[in-house]
Amino acid sequence: MQSFRHFLSLFMLISIFATAPAIAKPVPVPATKPAIEQPKPASPLPKPEPKQSPTPEPQNMQKPERIYQAACLPLLQNEITGKVLPPVKEGQCEIRSPLEITAFNKPISIALDQPVTTNCTMAVALNEWVQQANSLAKTHLGSDIKTIGSGSHYQCRNVNNGANGRVSEHAFANALDIMSFTLTNGETTELAKDWNGKDKQKQFWRALHAKSCSLFMTVLGPEADDAHKTNLHLDMGCHGKSCTYRICQ
Repeated sequence: MQSFRHFLSLFMLISIFATAPAIAKPVPVPATKPAIEQPKPASPLPKPEPKQSPTPEPQNMQKPERIYQAACLPLLQNEITGKVLPPVKEGQCEIRSPLEITAFNKPISIALDQPVTTNCTMAVALNEWVQQANSLAKTHLGSDIKTIGSGSHYQCRNVNNGANGRVSEHAFANALDIMSFTLTNGETTELAKDWNGKDKQKQFWRALHAKSCSLFMTVLGPEADDAHKTNLHLDMGCHGKSCTYRICQ
């Protein structure tokens, strides 16, 4: 009887364990996946700047005209003392290659009493004229020339300073007025008083007037008009269709 009870207790104990719910084993939790780094959006490419068409130049803008100047042979050969000046453009007056001359060096050094603005054509003629004038001075006055007394040279004006009329050759540095000469012996001769003065001065001025007419295109002296009673006007102006006609008064 006791053995039966013992068996029954054991049986019941086994039944309890058999029917007890099984202890759930912990379910393994999967490891957290690292967050996938999303790629950063690429920076937008800079938009190309729109091409700008070149700004058209205003129609009235012109390139500056090229300045042409010419060398002058007597100046290069040191027959004349002077220098080249910038081109002159003064209203109706224009000189491409003006010169400022102060002395002539042939046959001896002969100075001008003031710097004279002229052009190369006049400078060439004046260079020859001074040599002829000095030869006449030695013949009639017995001395070389030391200084030339000059009047008008470049002036932007009309003939005889008129309000109207044609433009003077002085306006193109193409003319020079001669007033007097100082000699190396100290004497002075002036056109105003010596054109009809003592014989030697009178002969000198009249011979110089005649010689000038073979070197210049225009020569105007005291017998031309009242405007030239005191000066001998010399210029290289063009007369006639072929520029070969000379005026000698």
